[in-house]
Amino acid sequence: MGWSFEMIDRCREEFIARITSQKRYSEGYTPLEYREVGNKLYQLVRIEAENRTYISLTLIAKHRNGGWGYKGLNEDMFPYEVDCPLSLLNKADPTPNASAQEWRAKVREYHASKKAKIKPSAGMVLFLGGTQYRLDEPHQNARKGWVVTRMTDGARFRARCHQINAALAGLSRGSNNGA
Repeated sequence: MGWSFEMIDRCREEFIARITSQKRYSEGYTPLEYREVGNKLYQLVRIEAENRTYISLTLIAKHRNGGWGYKGLNEDMFPYEVDCPLSLLNKADPTPNASAQEWRAKVREYHASKKAKIKPSAGMVLFLGGTQYRLDEPHQNARKGWVVTRMTDGARFRARCHQINAALAGLSRGSNNGA
């Protein structure tokens, strides 16, 4: 299935309100609640005839000429997105569909690995490029990384997020040299 673009909604909030409403669904399907994750909408939907709930996923995108578009999927299609909030997944009824079961397992794996990830904190010592640094504080613009001190001479630098993340990944793999 492809994308559907409509030029009637200029505002993201109006578009989301419209595509998460009952009007979008056929008779017998009731949207219960949704969560936004970036440009994805995960929705818990009840199928009245089967008396069960499932997860629907709607990808959204802004059209270059204004307006918004969407692509509707559901868990039975085994979408490649696995960041569905556990709060919705835990409310969904068990599914008989093998693809949906496998997708739900991938979602749970994603959240477990995210939770197990080591997060940077002040005072932590990491190896960056074979040299030991102490994390002092997040940079004033946190997206730009951390202020670090080189342990050999006390010089202070800014380490970028990707450098810190690579060093932390090395720690979680059990390596002592980080990146």
